[in-house]
Amino acid sequence: MRPVEDDLDVYDVVRVDLPDATLYGTVWRVEADRVQVRGAAGEWLLWVDRWRVTVY
Repeated sequence: MRPVEDDLDVYDVVRVDLPDATLYGTVWRVEADRVQVRGAAGEWLLWVDRWRVTVY
């Protein structure tokens, strides 16, 4: 695992550390300060702050 820097790509598998949960998913979209992550089989789609994401 490694913290996200500038090399985050769509379809990378990531871990998202939220205050109340840890989620695993696939990067769907990348913006300068946030990332959209999709859960397995499309169960959820969530925008998160980039600093919460770790490439898994």
